[in-house]
Amino acid sequence: MKAVIDEPRRGAIGDLRALQQPGLDTFRRFTRGQLPGPPIWRLTGMRPTEVTLGKATFSMPVTTWLADGSGIYWGGICALLADAPLASAIWTTLPAGKVLTTSELNISFVRPITNSTQKLVGRAETVHSGRQVGLSMAEITDQDGRLLAFASSRCIIADMDVDPDAKLPEPDLGPEDSEDSPDPFRRAPPDAELCDLRAFAKLKPLELQRATIADERTQPIWQLTGYHPQQAEEGCFRGTLPTSEWFSNGSLSVYGGMLAWAADFTMGAAAYSTLPAGDLFVTLDMHIRFTRPAKINSGDLSCIARVRHLGRQLRVTTCNIDTADGKRVAMATASALVIKGAARDLAAGGDPEDIIAHANHNRDQSN
Repeated sequence: MKAVIDEPRRGAIGDLRALQQPGLDTFRRFTRGQLPGPPIWRLTGMRPTEVTLGKATFSMPVTTWLADGSGIYWGGICALLADAPLASAIWTTLPAGKVLTTSELNISFVRPITNSTQKLVGRAETVHSGRQVGLSMAEITDQDGRLLAFASSRCIIADMDVDPDAKLPEPDLGPEDSEDSPDPFRRAPPDAELCDLRAFAKLKPLELQRATIADERTQPIWQLTGYHPQQAEEGCFRGTLPTSEWFSNGSLSVYGGMLAWAADFTMGAAAYSTLPAGDLFVTLDMHIRFTRPAKINSGDLSCIARVRHLGRQLRVTTCNIDTADGKRVAMATASALVIKGAARDLAAGGDPEDIIAHANHNRDQSN
């Protein structure tokens, strides 16, 4: 399966000019196009649209590239975006010569991303900015301002020795974005093997997962990220994620939002493997801790998720993400609500938000 990330990356990595002035000035330059964005922006289309002291707003288009094999957008797409405004809001409070890295990300999902969702907007504000630790929170909405998720973050702040007056060279940005060779998110939808929803509703999830792996079927989000499923067992799912330069947010490490997406996808797959035919799930929340940077170009990351609680309506899962040499880079937990008959309802043309709302109502009634 050829993935977009097999191409030469586009965007700035290691551009120390971003650290020569206070964070607020840096992000004003980003929004005005005076500084080049990192590869993860060029890959997904996320970009900063507004910044003030202690606040940052990012947007990201919802394209078919972000869908799974049945055309569904998983909650982890919100996490993919959320890490950017959460960290950037804190960065706007920092003086020159400071860097930060996300150490913890929490997100609660309110509404699903649907085919009518054209754009995600993440609005973050700083709660605390200290010498070593920063806290922030964010709302993720659609293009109409409807709340999709609420997130919070903790970042670690450190010093970076940069001469503010030095004339630094411009970084290599790779191929330009053009009509003949557009950035990935602007390209036509990928040629993926989307599952027929009517057939999808009749299949047992674990059988579908195993067939997907055995037949080497592809999904749009996998073609974009290079995520590769390895093994599916009941209550356990394994996959790998490359440490591509495309995943850099300007540093020499993989962007935390990409790791959060991979953890969410792997945990969701583990939960899905426990369901009978016709049922689906919706992720309620996710918490991920980042224990060390995942360096770019350091080999595939191993993502292993297991169901830790299997209730009548609730699944609780965990995911560990390790480097190629076995070092832990992230640990995540999530909870998911089982929705009886949801796959059949979707195949019959049901609205995802109505299906979830009905499931939540039934859950409240039973409690």
